[in-house]
Formats: sequence, C-alpha cells, structure tokens
Amino acid sequence: MSGAQTLAEWLPDERSAALITSPLSLRYLCKTPVENGLILAAKEERFLLVSEREYPSLAEKVADLKVQPFRGGKQLLELLVKYGIKRIFIEADKMTVSEYRLFKEQLHYAELDVSEELSDQLLRMRSVKTDSEIIAVGNAQRICDKAYERLLGTARKGMTERQIASLLDFYLVDFGSGPLPFSAMVRSGENTALPHPKPTDRPIREGDFLILEFSASYDGYCARMCRTTAVGEISTRMDNAYNAVSCAISDGLRALRAGIGGKVADSVAKATLNAWNVDQYCSVNFAHGIGLEPVEPPYLGQNSSSILKANTVLSVSCGISIAGKFGVKIGDMASLTEEGCVDFTAATKSLLHI
Repeated sequence: MSGAQTLAEWLPDERSAALITSPLSLRYLCKTPVENGLILAAKEERFLLVSEREYPSLAEKVADLKVQPFRGGKQLLELLVKYGIKRIFIEADKMTVSEYRLFKEQLHYAELDVSEELSDQLLRMRSVKTDSEIIAVGNAQRICDKAYERLLGTARKGMTERQIASLLDFYLVDFGSGPLPFSAMVRSGENTALPHPKPTDRPIREGDFLILEFSASYDGYCARMCRTTAVGEISTRMDNAYNAVSCAISDGLRALRAGIGGKVADSVAKATLNAWNVDQYCSVNFAHGIGLEPVEPPYLGQNSSSILKANTVLSVSCGISIAGKFGVKIGDMASLTEEGCVDFTAATKSLLHI
C-alpha cells in the first residue's frame, strides 16, 4: 500500500481529508521532490496539485495520485464540494500562520483541523522504512564511511578543528553526498567534553581525543556517524574510557531488534558503562530514528515508551563527557529486523590514532 493510500485509510470518515503542503511530506508521499505543490488526500480520491512547470514530469513519475496542474484556491474548493469534504487535517507543525490564514479564507466550505494528528500520523508512517528507503540510507552511510577513511589519511597534528571540518564536508560531497543534513562537527582536546560546539581554530595536539560527527544524504535520505580518534599517544584513563564506550555501543547494538521497548538497548549500553565505572559521565541517549531528516522518531532512552518495529532505521550512539577533561562518542547507523539489527557502518570501533 502506498503512503497516500495509508493516509487515506487513516482518515476517520468519508467527509475528512488530509492537506499536505510541506516539501518534506510531499517528497515522502510522492517518492520524488516536489518544488511547488500540495496533496489533497480523501478516502475516495487523492490529488497532487502542482505548478504547470512541474506537471509533465510529475504526471509520469507519480502513479498513485491524480496529478493535476494547480490553478488556485477555487480549484481546491471545488474538489472539497465535489467529494463532500467538511474537515481538513493540516500539518500543524509545518504550516505557517500566513499559509493557515490563506487556506482558511479560501477553503471556507470546510473546517481546518489544527491538531497534531496528521503530523503525528506522517511521522509514524515515516518511521518504518520501505526497502528502497533503507537502500538509500545505506548508500548515504557508505559515503560517510568513505569520507572518514579518506580523512584519516589527511588529518595531521597542528590542523585546526575548522580545517578538519571543512575537509570532511568536502570529502562527503566529493564522494557523492547530496545536500549535507548538517555540517561536520569537529572537536578536540577539552572541547570533546562539550555537547555540540562549532569547530574552532584550536589546533589538534598530541594526546588529544578528536571527535568527528558528520552526515551525508543520498536521494534525499540521511545518514550520520560519529567516531573518536586519538592524536598520538593518550593517557591510560582516556584509553579505558574509549574502550568502555566501544563496548557499550556494541552491547546495545546486539540488544536491538524489532518488538523490544525503546528503553532496552539504552539500558544495556548504560549497564556496560556502569561495569566500566563511567556511567555517571554518560552524555547521550542511545538512538533516534533517521530518514528524510537527520533526527526523527522513535527516540530510544529511559523516557521512551516506543515499541520498536522492523525496518526502522536508527542513528545509534553512545558517549561520555568528563567536564573540562575529555569526551568520547561513537555513532553508527542500523536497521531493525525481527532477529536483531543490520549495522550499516563499516568503520571499525577500535581506537585509531592519527
């Protein structure tokens, strides 16, 4: 069943419809970018209304929606009257106030439902990926792995965090990434204990940890990864901290599978950190969803009430931060199955030195 059909099944009755206006949701439901358009989905029929310029190509690409050139609010109002639509669910988290006012004025025949119900439903649908979506995420992750491997051969002591971040972003694009979901976050030395600082002009030095957190996209789908490397020789305390995080994320990944609660893998990872006596420094929840956006539901942590489903793709991470000293973070990409999970990230979790 297509996304548009699933959305139609979700509607409470024949007199309801969903109005999709955000580029992100249009991309998801149409399986191709839509620059200027909207979807009106009812139980009886589903329409994609687009600009005259986009109409010829989208009419060929989009099979499960009736594609029509969009000629303004009057055309939309006529569809509401024709199908007896009296209630329209909107994307309350995406629609601007000015857009809401315009639609309310143009579509006076029906009530606009400003609850979060449609937005929540779209997020639930997006959290379980199709095979083609999983392939796209896997391709994005391969770009991350290639860029990381190349950086390991070029990063040197004395380079600044900003220089390394710029190199990493260049490598990601050079290996085929679409628009980067976020710019590389590079931190070194005492900065590794900070959560998400911007790269600075601090040069990396002997004895530092260097945290590299970066992302790529492929066909609109995101992947992200994180690795901590050592600059030269590091202290025994730092080495033990790294091993603790490496073991914790590996144990958490082994616990992941469809059907478990969102707290389980997080608890397993934190139990491993506890065994290494560093759990008090834990700085992140274990995982969150990823797809068309770099951060999506579900969220895996001690406050999670989610039951995980097969074909959910997760950005998995584990980290510790010791204020004023150093931090460690490792992050992978994984897809859930009934038996466990598939880790898309090829890069080793063993500590590497540059």
